[in-house]
Amino acid sequence: MRVLLIYGSILTFLSLNPWLRPDSSSAMAYIAWDKIDHAIAYGILSFLLISAYKPHKRYGMTSFIVLLSCSLVGLLFEYCQHWFTSTRQFSYEDAGANALGGLIGLVLFWSYTYCRKESTTKD
Repeated sequence: MRVLLIYGSILTFLSLNPWLRPDSSSAMAYIAWDKIDHAIAYGILSFLLISAYKPHKRYGMTSFIVLLSCSLVGLLFEYCQHWFTSTRQFSYEDAGANALGGLIGLVLFWSYTYCRKESTTKD
């Protein structure tokens, strides 16, 4: 749980930091990497969230809540960038990359859990 709080603090800082701006010399390359960065960041967030709540038996509902939480947090940070910083703006593409990253994190978590379960039952 402590790791989740630390990661949430880092994600908040990076999302709302007004000094982080795209490099204007290579705008197209930046856009692609920006979306990948968003997906990776929210993939890690969803992996940590689902790991924190794994003991619950309702896996489908827990996964849905984690995905919804990642999507809403990402959307909230996009709005906060627009409202509270002068150098960052709201982006639907970033919000979509956040949600996609959350989904990828869940898929990776459940794939890892399934593979680990299969390897322990074969031994």
